[in-house]
Amino acid sequence: TLEMDLPQSDGKVQRKRRLSKKERKAQKRKKQQKIVETTVGDEKETLETKVGEGEDKEFMESYEPIEVPTVPSAEILMDCNNEQGRSGKNIQRQSLDNDEGGGGGGERRLGAWFPNALVVKCNFGYTNTGELLLSRSVKKRKESDNIVKKCKNPKSALLLFYQYTTKEKWTSNQVQLLMTYMCTIAKERNLGGRIRVAQEGVNATLSAVDMPYENGLSASSILRHVAQDLKNFDPEVFTSKTDFKFIDNISADRHFKELKIIPVQELVYYGIRGEDVSCNEGGIHLDAEEYHKMLQKDNTVVVDVRNHYETILGRFDGQQAKKALKPKDDEATITKGAEYIDPKMRKSTDFMSWLSQPETKKKLENKTVLMYCTGGVRCERASAYLKKEMAENVKGVYQLQGGIERYLKAFPDGGFWTGKNFVFDKREAVSALEKNGCGGVLSQGKRGKNGLAKDEGGPSKCCVCGTSWDRYVGKKKCFTCGVPVLMCDQCMTKKFDKNPKTALKVRCPLCVDENITVPASKVQLTDNGVKNKNISDNCRSSMKDQTSQNEKAASSVCKWGGGHAKQKKFSQKMCR
Repeated sequence: TLEMDLPQSDGKVQRKRRLSKKERKAQKRKKQQKIVETTVGDEKETLETKVGEGEDKEFMESYEPIEVPTVPSAEILMDCNNEQGRSGKNIQRQSLDNDEGGGGGGERRLGAWFPNALVVKCNFGYTNTGELLLSRSVKKRKESDNIVKKCKNPKSALLLFYQYTTKEKWTSNQVQLLMTYMCTIAKERNLGGRIRVAQEGVNATLSAVDMPYENGLSASSILRHVAQDLKNFDPEVFTSKTDFKFIDNISADRHFKELKIIPVQELVYYGIRGEDVSCNEGGIHLDAEEYHKMLQKDNTVVVDVRNHYETILGRFDGQQAKKALKPKDDEATITKGAEYIDPKMRKSTDFMSWLSQPETKKKLENKTVLMYCTGGVRCERASAYLKKEMAENVKGVYQLQGGIERYLKAFPDGGFWTGKNFVFDKREAVSALEKNGCGGVLSQGKRGKNGLAKDEGGPSKCCVCGTSWDRYVGKKKCFTCGVPVLMCDQCMTKKFDKNPKTALKVRCPLCVDENITVPASKVQLTDNGVKNKNISDNCRSSMKDQTSQNEKAASSVCKWGGGHAKQKKFSQKMCR
């Protein structure tokens, strides 16, 4: 309605007046959004959840539920029963192919760090040229006769979400049931991606592709069905508040060829015990619009909870030193906005050591603290830990609901975001202008002389020659700490990392700034990639024998770098 009743006077209703444009917009906004107020400690946070969108209703018309299992699969039970007898050794697993007999998958090694992980292969997918790829099991079945060989412009879609259990943690049996259920869903719906399952919740990146059948389901419909499957599994955990982020209509080659279901103890490993810091005690969640307003305030800092190799591609620093015009005298003034802080972490376990430094606490003291990450999951425990350590020394702790993904969706022009958002899927890195990402084969036609796309720019550079570059291709790792490094295509052809004389040139910006020279292969005395401070004197003396006094080792290394892979490489060499 465009009219409203004015207050009654002497029992009579006054003449109705027409709503203003501002009031009509407010009324429309209230119909579209449901304001949910929740209490976190003594503070209130406001979350806006959209009520039933028309598009989702259309996708759900073709939904067929998949029965929730009551008993875990035999393979998962066998792995859990044998877990104590493994003693950290590599276990060869049978890949779960999509035919009932298993067939054709063969044995493969997923890794000693996740010996209980399950791998479900997809029935079909597409190359970057649009060519349809079929698994061996599909080719053997008569089902392949019904497949449309040439699909016109096939598309894929992504589903990003995380969810912590609200009241009580799941039991081990519930975790096993969820893993069994996800295996069934992956086979039925041809899912790809990665999902981490723990007793405290799940963290997932899932992908789907258009079904290559006549009147087959679209990728967007499939992922909406998966979200409903999870709600059927545990309605108390997966509710309307679960932030399912759907990225629709991207190129078909963004679909993963398999789904990895990984059981873990903690969704994001910080080395912080759940008993000490609960995720329910984290910062106040702000939606993209509210977060955008907070970025403009003074006496505020914005902390990037991601790793440094992610932050060099893009960050929230566009709010600093912005020019604004006063409405009266049209005089230009400078507004500082939130100060950007990069903890310069190689991995999440560095967050605790960064926060314990006196200079860090001085930067945060008496400030309003904003935190953000890619999708929001890393902020949950990090914000709770920061609140506990800083207590009353900060004016408030806030985090971006849905992470950078939600912000770029709310602000198509990028807002205060500059650069690209590094993501853990086949898009590789996403800018505000291109949701399909820059992943895949290097395109010579779209690159300028500096290696970046002609319409983009940023501080990221090749680790060897210093040329502007923003693609993590070739799986290049830092020689001294093992994190991914940027290397341009011209330097990759020269293979600096393969030559012992030039390998030191392949270092990340952190190792260059800190003058780290000890190769990661020599840093063996580590605990989850962090230097072990409680090592014996004999071990410490042997460490000194390996390196000279003038050399300096990184404070932390990635698991795949350094001594963690030394024994595996030696065994592979002996086999050859």
